[in-house]
Amino acid sequence: MNLPYELTIALRYIRSRRRGPVSLITLITIAGVAVGVTALTVVTSVWNGFETEFLEKLLGISSHAMVLRSGDVLREHEEVAEALRKEPGIEFVAPFVFSEVIAQSAKGVAGVMFKGVVPSLAKETSLAKFVDASAFDQLERRKRRPGTTPSADLHPGVLIGHELKEMLHASVGDNITLVSPYEGGSGKPRTGVFEVVGVFHTGMFEFDSRMVFVELEEAQRFFSLYKTVSGLEVWSSDPMTSRRTITQAIRNVDPNPLHYDVRDWAMMNRGLFGAVKTQKILISLVLGFIILVAAFNIISTLILLILEKGREIAVLKSLGATNRSILWVFLIDGQIVGLLGCTSGVALGLIICAVLGEYGLKLDPRVYYLENLPIVVRPLEVTLVALGAMLASTLATLFPAYKAAILRPVQGLTQVAGFRAREAPRSR
Repeated sequence: MNLPYELTIALRYIRSRRRGPVSLITLITIAGVAVGVTALTVVTSVWNGFETEFLEKLLGISSHAMVLRSGDVLREHEEVAEALRKEPGIEFVAPFVFSEVIAQSAKGVAGVMFKGVVPSLAKETSLAKFVDASAFDQLERRKRRPGTTPSADLHPGVLIGHELKEMLHASVGDNITLVSPYEGGSGKPRTGVFEVVGVFHTGMFEFDSRMVFVELEEAQRFFSLYKTVSGLEVWSSDPMTSRRTITQAIRNVDPNPLHYDVRDWAMMNRGLFGAVKTQKILISLVLGFIILVAAFNIISTLILLILEKGREIAVLKSLGATNRSILWVFLIDGQIVGLLGCTSGVALGLIICAVLGEYGLKLDPRVYYLENLPIVVRPLEVTLVALGAMLASTLATLFPAYKAAILRPVQGLTQVAGFRAREAPRSR
């Protein structure tokens, strides 16, 4: 046999069947480690999925950042947009008008976020993934040309979300009224009739129930903004570094940092992403206690194994085995238990993640903002979970392995003899 004798003895001890309870406890300990690793693998993958899905949906309908004029509307937006497009790291720039309004149909009413966009530019943004191209054409076609009078039969177009469509009971071709309480100096709220020309469905309830899009010039006319806009939407080459990239680009355009306000996607949604990360950490800590409980089970398993193998330990030491060799025997036993638990836990966790990812789990979008349970498995996090479980298992084996290593031969023999003496009356 080419294996070190410490490993050979450890393998014999771990599969010993002389006393059934030891093997049963070993299996329970392995199962405890596996359950903890499985739970952590699945939960971290679910929270990763929520974070990734939120980010994908968010960047799928919004820009990486908004550039606003500090305390004012943006008047020179064409010049600023043209200058930004020449900056490194800037991929796309588009003007927009943004405000809160009330959407009203014949059968419903809802508060919404009103956004004016340039249809030809919107086709090139990520919003186009959720809206049919013909809807943008309708927005452009229904725009009133300068010098023309409003027609009672031809209203400006509007894009609404799928959830808002259900709330208003409005379909494509129906008219809805948008009401703004910002009346300016006229003393009356602004109202306008718009025809629904398209419906977008991102799968994120917050957007699908609260966003409406109209053509930019119609939005300027609705709010009497003339040629000014609320700001510029900017897309950078990397959304993770968009704030730094866009801020630097703005400083290159205008050295005075107080003239413009840059609000990136992370800043505007820090509450949402902060809550996701905080809950992920807290739940991971709570589930980590499952692995700690399994680690204590490893301690009890090895102590029972030492009690059972006291005579064998004494005989090995009498034959010349060193304290270090005995220490390694029981360290290897604990490592085997931890390795089996981690391996089976990771395998079971990945299987569960694959099943959930394949068949999905329906969620209430009004509560979770998403329609399906998202799963994203990150190999690094799975590896860290497994390494953490192995570390806990290793630390748990140190104390019982040390106690076995310092066990004297005479003590081992008398310990077994005393144990059998106490058991003898019971067997009679």
